[in-house]
Amino acid sequence: MTTQPQKGNQQDVPQHIMQQFTGLLLDGKFDQWTELFDTNAIFEFPYSPPGYPRRLEGKTAIANHVNTLFTLLEIQHFSEPVILLDTNQQRFVAEFTCEGVFLSTGKPYNQTYISVVSYEGSKITHYRDYWNPLVLLESENRGHTHEQ
Repeated sequence: MTTQPQKGNQQDVPQHIMQQFTGLLLDGKFDQWTELFDTNAIFEFPYSPPGYPRRLEGKTAIANHVNTLFTLLEIQHFSEPVILLDTNQQRFVAEFTCEGVFLSTGKPYNQTYISVVSYEGSKITHYRDYWNPLVLLESENRGHTHEQ
């Protein structure tokens, strides 16, 4: 069960969102994770490589993506996010890392994320995820891994 931050303390909302975001992913509770998002939420990946989505529209598309993603990856750890608040706009920036493995290759998937998150109440309305596509490509053997 996801807990809700106390009403009136807007500074707790971003921390709560990120705690639930990373915790539910680690626990494999994807249905509960999807409930963090507004029905019409948008999830963007500006640096996504070819063959991967750049924009997901709506909770259903986000749910389908995370379920597919976790058939490819196993995330073993997320760092504690550093959060920069903009409570006037109900937006925050979170910087965090993950450690995991790409299942088909057994290669490490150790990623750094900078995420710009807008929310209303305690629901994510827009999540823009900045991450290094080379980490993904190297983990799945599509990157340049040969020596010159």
